[in-house]
Amino acid sequence: MKVTIPKRIPPMEDIGDGVFKIILPQPFYAPNNIYLYVGNDGLTLIDSGYIESIPMLQASLKTKGFSLNDIRHIIYTHNHLDHISSALVLKSYAKNVTYYGYRAMADGVGNYLESMLLFEEATEDLYHKAFGDKKELDRILTESRKGWRQFFSKFGETKKGDPVLRIDVAIDHNDSLELGGRLFRFLYTPGHNLYHITPVDPSTGVYFSGDLIIANLTAIYSEMDGNLGDYYFTLSKLLEEPIKRMLPAHGSEIEDPKKTITLVKKTLSILEKGVLRRLREGESDLKVLMEAAIGKKVHNGGHLPTALGLVYSIIQKLVLEGQIRIEKRENGYEVFHIVE
Repeated sequence: MKVTIPKRIPPMEDIGDGVFKIILPQPFYAPNNIYLYVGNDGLTLIDSGYIESIPMLQASLKTKGFSLNDIRHIIYTHNHLDHISSALVLKSYAKNVTYYGYRAMADGVGNYLESMLLFEEATEDLYHKAFGDKKELDRILTESRKGWRQFFSKFGETKKGDPVLRIDVAIDHNDSLELGGRLFRFLYTPGHNLYHITPVDPSTGVYFSGDLIIANLTAIYSEMDGNLGDYYFTLSKLLEEPIKRMLPAHGSEIEDPKKTITLVKKTLSILEKGVLRRLREGESDLKVLMEAAIGKKVHNGGHLPTALGLVYSIIQKLVLEGQIRIEKRENGYEVFHIVE
């Protein structure tokens, strides 16, 4: 993959407290926010984006007189491809980078391409659970596979990429490290993802929250690497933190972090009650429950697996509590019933 200057250059914006922000478009979901500091030894980045976004990252840095070789530290909030897949190629262009991530992530992921194949399979399993109509299921599977093939083809275009995920410095909960002359503290914050961490700048109270909260809600990939119980625990612990600013990986800055965290917990509780209310009216499936909770518009764009995963995580919780039961039907399709 040749690193070239794109037609549209995302700005490297100063957002205060020493933090710069670059918004990198990508071919799915929402654009990615890359945050960075200018340190005494070069640049420190929070995540580095999708593999196809490297040219845009390069061009944006150039507007402030920097290059990829000025990057010295990259902290990864978690291993989802829109946050970390650029690392598979970036290390061939940014020669002096140290990579930081949760301790279990490097060993747990290993060959990144192979891990993404498992992720693709889990996504398809979720579609099989949700869609009983074969024609509709085939259409969604075709679209999904097209997107995954695009990702794998981008890696295949380069001869410089290495599919093995590299983490040089392993992070544990509450670790502190000085990077580029700035002290960072790290929180282990699972729920959205098994390996999710939240980097913190204690001097300013800035929390880089990754995918924990996006537009007053979150994505919980229950079939893959997320867990609703862990997510509730993470939110409760964050309410104890001295948060002044919360910078998410997608969308705008969270204006009132504590209020938003509380609202997210309340929203999840409302969604759970909605699922139970719908099932008391009769049996239902994941597609219908998802549409009732989030809306039919979610079928457009890359949000469908996110929405299905969130609602299925609620279903799993209710199953464990003995409030609903799952009836498995042909081809992996599932129907849910209330337990009287």
